[in-house]
Amino acid sequence: MNSFSFFLRCIFPLLIILTTPILGQSQIVALPKECKFKVADDMSWASPSFNDNSWESRLLGTSRQDTSGKRDLFVWYRIKVIVPSSLKKPGELGKGLRLNLGKIDDVDFTFFNGKLVGQTGSLPPEYISKFQADRVYNIPLDIVEWDKENVIAVRVFSPDPWVGMYEGPYKLGPLQWSDSIAVEQSITQTQNSSFGTTVKLRNNGNNPFEGTIRYSVTDTKNNELFTETKPIKIQPMKGAENEVVFSNYQPVNNNIFKVGYTITENATGIAVEKYQLYLSDRQLKIVVEKEPVPVIQNKIKDAFTSIRFQDQQQQGYLGKRLNKNLAERLLKLDEVGTLDGYLERPGHHPWAGEHIGKYLETASNVWRNTGDEGLKMQMDRLMYQLVHAQLPDGYLGTYTPEDYWTSWDVWSHKYNLYGLLGYYKATGYQPALDACKKMGDLLCKTFGNKPGQLDIILAGTHIGMASTSVLDPMVELYKYTGDKKYLDFCYYILEAWEQKNGPKIISALLTKGKVTAVGNGKAYEMLSTFVGLANLYRTTGDEAMLKPLFIAWNDIVKNQLYVTGTTSSHEYFQADDYLPAGRDANMGEGCVTTTWIQFNQQLFEITGDLKYFDQIELSVYNHLLAAENPQTGCVSYYTPLMGAKPYTCYITCCQSSVPRGIAMVPYFTFGNIKEVPTVMMYEPATYKETITTKNKKTVRLSFKVESNFPESGKATISVSPSENATFPVTLRVPTWCQSFTAVINGKSYMGTSKQLIVINRSWKAGDKIKVLFQIPFKMLSGGKSYPNQMAIQRGPQVLALDSTLNKEVLRIFSLNADKGVVIDKPAGANAPGLLPAGWIGQQAYPLSIAGIKNGDKKQQFVLVPFADASQTGGSMKVWMPLILKK
Repeated sequence: MNSFSFFLRCIFPLLIILTTPILGQSQIVALPKECKFKVADDMSWASPSFNDNSWESRLLGTSRQDTSGKRDLFVWYRIKVIVPSSLKKPGELGKGLRLNLGKIDDVDFTFFNGKLVGQTGSLPPEYISKFQADRVYNIPLDIVEWDKENVIAVRVFSPDPWVGMYEGPYKLGPLQWSDSIAVEQSITQTQNSSFGTTVKLRNNGNNPFEGTIRYSVTDTKNNELFTETKPIKIQPMKGAENEVVFSNYQPVNNNIFKVGYTITENATGIAVEKYQLYLSDRQLKIVVEKEPVPVIQNKIKDAFTSIRFQDQQQQGYLGKRLNKNLAERLLKLDEVGTLDGYLERPGHHPWAGEHIGKYLETASNVWRNTGDEGLKMQMDRLMYQLVHAQLPDGYLGTYTPEDYWTSWDVWSHKYNLYGLLGYYKATGYQPALDACKKMGDLLCKTFGNKPGQLDIILAGTHIGMASTSVLDPMVELYKYTGDKKYLDFCYYILEAWEQKNGPKIISALLTKGKVTAVGNGKAYEMLSTFVGLANLYRTTGDEAMLKPLFIAWNDIVKNQLYVTGTTSSHEYFQADDYLPAGRDANMGEGCVTTTWIQFNQQLFEITGDLKYFDQIELSVYNHLLAAENPQTGCVSYYTPLMGAKPYTCYITCCQSSVPRGIAMVPYFTFGNIKEVPTVMMYEPATYKETITTKNKKTVRLSFKVESNFPESGKATISVSPSENATFPVTLRVPTWCQSFTAVINGKSYMGTSKQLIVINRSWKAGDKIKVLFQIPFKMLSGGKSYPNQMAIQRGPQVLALDSTLNKEVLRIFSLNADKGVVIDKPAGANAPGLLPAGWIGQQAYPLSIAGIKNGDKKQQFVLVPFADASQTGGSMKVWMPLILKK
């Protein structure tokens, strides 16, 4: 977060900066979604007379990955649009038209009716990448064919396999004064809760401007409460500014308002209108109601259920990470950047809408677990504003009307459903559920197979996998409302998957058995659809839904999974066993890690099979925690196994997803397997649960786990029932452990890997189970991607070498891949004294280099958990050219 946005967040109550005025909607022509596409290069294709009938059809806004292995690709798009003559006069006033083509990967040359109108980036050898830049080009009026077909031809170059026009908006409209005049509105609040507004105009060109600003304050029902009009003038020079300050307004009987302005240019009469929602009561507090229960119960009985978040408290390693997620990430949220796309549409980037929903779900889980009052107040005011940003028809996205249901619009509604349902489940606040119902109703009305409805596959990226991943929260909405139309909509999504233009989620898995055969192979979006399908199976009991999920899981675990419990490179599933792990591989996207955990959670709760829990544990202790810096709360979008973790604090999809994943950890620590209380992890913690015994007694239980796991495999579990009673307690024996023993009152229970030990006895308050197990070191092979290299795993944790902890030894042993280093068998005890002051974590393991001494001291590397490595910026290695001494 830059210092300016931090200043705004701390000083001003919900101040929103407006920088991009909206064009008049009637003066905008949306480009057709379908265009012609060809992989090759021929400059004659820029001509409007060229016959492209033999080219393939393609949707704008969909990514393309070339699977042939080719690089330095050229592709062409040809878009045909009729430009109405109604744009001619506005175009003359503005001296041209403006063409928006969104983002293009990578370099583009754009032609309008055969004339080059713009270029972004440069070809080799002076190659300049601009794949994240928005393409906005001016179109001279003399090359436009009015009321006829015009051809926009886009020549695109990319040095890698990813190429194309991957993200909108796609539209054409007249140039207006607002294209060169930036407008900024700021609201300040006085101590008596009144607020005033300043509107500043800045000239980014050389044209003069003279006009009026009409300022207004209305309530959320559009009743005008205050208005004031003032003149404004800007000199015709770049950088010239002028501002108008409007009178303070004192709120009466309201705490949320629409505050905005209409700026009208005197010479043309062209007006730009803008408003934002403003919450004047920053101390807003929502009263918590009774915790709601689903109206519809699952037809498939859960094999595993977690206990309520508020009935458990984590300490130790996981507890510290959970607390850091709260203190360093959630409570330091950039509220302005998270919500601004709803308070003043459009959002500052196409997927801006997903962040608030992810935050609300995360914050609701964390608040249920911690009861933190500061977090509750924060999530209350953000939820309140989001609900009031919903339009009367139920729309709750960040787009303007000409771009509704394009790009990431359905995706944003998906996460708003997640967030508001999460808030409703935590607080019982009915308006949050009502907002979800309005969104659900709008989705059901908008998309489907009936006349006048839209195809949901065309409404999102990645062959519809992004838009159709709304399946999961729609299943939840059905459960909490009982409204069957939401269930019908879920079945519509399954039908859409198998359309000619669909991603073939189910059929591709059943016939080909590979996740790379599904859609375009995009991991995050595909895993999101798996989560929804699993939830729908639990709700309906339709067995046909389960088989493809098992196929997908097996393929990922066998062929796509990194040793740290994540998948994907460059955000896609790759060829079998191709698992590059450097920074340039863009591996282990944080969103993918979190969604992989969710997928395993669904399968574990369905089946109770511990193999799914093993994957959750592996991901949590490694790639999930590794993606959030425990010192700063910053997040790495991609988290490599080799090199420094690229932590950043600004908002991206992964900066929202990783804290969401960490907040899910209480789902997995303790629960009930087949209705028996079960200890799943051996971190220090306390748990509360209520059970019904065989003789129908209702007994309240408390469990206290005392340990320093994962440093050691020794734990004491105190079991305290509210009264003496006979009931079973289950202990999970981890897959990686050895010699598992549980002892109570002199009776021993021996366990083996992947086993559940059931202790059925008469319990009284204070009974203690003594648990002891070995945490072995394990050598892992580097496989095809890292031949002749090894990694080291201890228990559930993969270890890494951090350069900041190994400066001296790395001067002698560089660990280059072409020269192996012989090491003794890893067996060293934890040595936290090797860690520097301020290091978060207490684990450090010496790895001795065989046969070499520095004086009387044996040379050694220091390894730490991969999740802790690179927290101070050091480069790290998981894969190392190690040779185990025989």
